[in-house]
Amino acid sequence: MSDASFLSSQTHTSQVASRAAIAQVGVSVIIPAAGSGTRFGAALPKQYLDLCGLPILIRTLRVFEQTPCIHAIVIAASEDFHEHIQMLCHTHSITKLAAICAGGSERQHSIFNALNTAPILDSEIVLVHDAVRPFCTPEFITSLAEAARERGSAIPGRVPKETVKEISADSRVRSTPPRQHLRAIQTPQAFRRELLHSAYAFAEKQGFIGTDDASVVEFAGNTVFVVDGLEENIKITTPFDFAVARMLLETPSSPPSYY
Repeated sequence: MSDASFLSSQTHTSQVASRAAIAQVGVSVIIPAAGSGTRFGAALPKQYLDLCGLPILIRTLRVFEQTPCIHAIVIAASEDFHEHIQMLCHTHSITKLAAICAGGSERQHSIFNALNTAPILDSEIVLVHDAVRPFCTPEFITSLAEAARERGSAIPGRVPKETVKEISADSRVRSTPPRQHLRAIQTPQAFRRELLHSAYAFAEKQGFIGTDDASVVEFAGNTVFVVDGLEENIKITTPFDFAVARMLLETPSSPPSYY
């Protein structure tokens, strides 16, 4: 056997072992869905809007429903929408929905509520994913869970396409950081449950509000590791994003059924 064939065989064996290991671990996902969608300007919060025949939230949930390592889905949402979410999940056969908890005034409060639900407390690995990112994949989710199991954390990021400037309060350019040192961060963000829970508890005690889950974990003094993100894993925040999402779904090369 050649060196290249041996290395390929070793890599495949390692991947199979990693997949088998993560299948034995309790992996759950928190979906914060309490946002009002004010930037979108629609009557309903954007996660409930129809996107090519399905609510955006359902398109997001279907990916996790079809990811074998995911054992439980917990949604944090406004109590006004709990019954609606239950109806949607029943109608669209989302069987992994384990709990719906109250959403908070901040995304961070919603996630802390979810972290204290029984399905999450029974998990070893927890992912947190935006309700309006429907273009993730089961393979990507599994790879993040595996990375978090091995290193404690794994968040996906993309090198920015544009040049990024740091500016002052009066709009003067302060610096131009090299793009190779920057990442535009996506979700799902994956962590060992104890690490994420203790970081959120510390932030709650200190009154710190982060911009994402990783920033909360960083604030608590922990190291966070970045992996390559997916270009198509867009967040639907504006009508332009919605138009891009429709284009992705309507392209001739039909997307996988879980979208």
